[in-house]
Amino acid sequence: MDAKAKKYVDLFRSVKIASAATVDEDGHPRTRIINVLWADDSGMYLVASKGKPFYKQMVETGEVAISAMCPECQSLKFLGKCRIVGKEWVDKIFDENPGIREVYPGKTRYILDAFHVYEGQGEWFDLLHYPISRETFSYGGVAEEHPGFLITDECIECGSCIETCPQQCIEEGSPYRIEWEHCLQCGACFETCPADAVQRLHP
Repeated sequence: MDAKAKKYVDLFRSVKIASAATVDEDGHPRTRIINVLWADDSGMYLVASKGKPFYKQMVETGEVAISAMCPECQSLKFLGKCRIVGKEWVDKIFDENPGIREVYPGKTRYILDAFHVYEGQGEWFDLLHYPISRETFSYGGVAEEHPGFLITDECIECGSCIETCPQQCIEEGSPYRIEWEHCLQCGACFETCPADAVQRLHP
């Protein structure tokens, strides 16, 4: 894990309270509040009890999406792959988070399994300051993704995108260029370009 990813993984751990989303057997999204209970150079760790749909959905899909709000109003999001690790991780997590002992006293903790979020990619997003800022990160061998928009060579340099951009994050050129790290990804440039030169990036 590089230093940038480690910074944001540690931020998830320090924020601790997050929303975790999975998909159920009918393809519907499900979300709940969870705690990021441990993080190290190999990723993040969550726990879930075997009776919960959250547990079943992580086991069946092997994926989880996590989002959190930082104290200074920056958001974090991450989409990763997860797997169950040994019961020694349940013990480690209880040692590091003694408050859970009141919820699962003694050996009742072993109804829980620890899930290791071992790879994936995410984004930090600061909407509080101008211009807005975003930064991507990844670990576990996964490439960083830059969703949003790209101005292609079809650009006729008319300036309509600059006029409509809320953050004024488009630079003149041949073609014009979107400053991805300051882009709201609102799609205004995509909607107004008369030459259809703005391409939506996926996902």
